[in-house]
Amino acid sequence: MRKPSTSQTTKHNIEIDDALLNDLKRLGIVETQYDLSRLCGKNISYYSSMRAKGFGLKVGSLAFMSMRLRKRLDEIKDARVSAVLTHADRLVQRAIEEKCRLRELELSQC
Repeated sequence: MRKPSTSQTTKHNIEIDDALLNDLKRLGIVETQYDLSRLCGKNISYYSSMRAKGFGLKVGSLAFMSMRLRKRLDEIKDARVSAVLTHADRLVQRAIEEKCRLRELELSQC
């Protein structure tokens, strides 16, 4: 398997973020990229700033988002809402795993 270039890795990172944003919108977890930024524990311009700079969301920000989703899950008694939050957390975890995999590939190029 050919190793991706740094620009390919950056492109993949942004694609992961876009897919996550769209999935979380479909689930009703967020409505806008600003909501996603806030869920990451950042200011409202975080997502758009990272994209403008050509970076993806940081893994630490995604981990913070996952913790927030899990905290909400602990507070919710409604089974339907719990299922949605559980699914959203799985999507975030998948994004983290994929970003880590891309970073490992990038590091193996050095």
